[in-house]
Amino acid sequence: MKRRGTAVRGTRIVQPTDQVDRGAPLAERHRVTYWCARDHESVVTFSVDAETPLAWDCTECGNPAAPERGTQVAPERPRWFPRTPYEFLMMRRTPEDGERLLNEALDNLHHRRRR
Repeated sequence: MKRRGTAVRGTRIVQPTDQVDRGAPLAERHRVTYWCARDHESVVTFSVDAETPLAWDCTECGNPAAPERGTQVAPERPRWFPRTPYEFLMMRRTPEDGERLLNEALDNLHHRRRR
């Protein structure tokens, strides 16, 4: 059995650009070093014309980093308190609802046993 090819196979979806930058002079650059609260160093290259940001994400831990070493404060960890299944139940039901449901379930159980 002969397989037929699709129209997409062998075609370029992205067309190459017509601009040629080979041999052109590069823009002037400067390197800025950022330090996070964990003392990780992140070196970022910017154009001389670009305005350097006051904060940058650390390349190692992802926390905010500042250009001056030791000035960035450590971000607070989000507080997470695990809940028990009972706490989830209490969020959904009031004690009165729980008593009502329990009595209904016991009545159904007694009714089935009498049959």
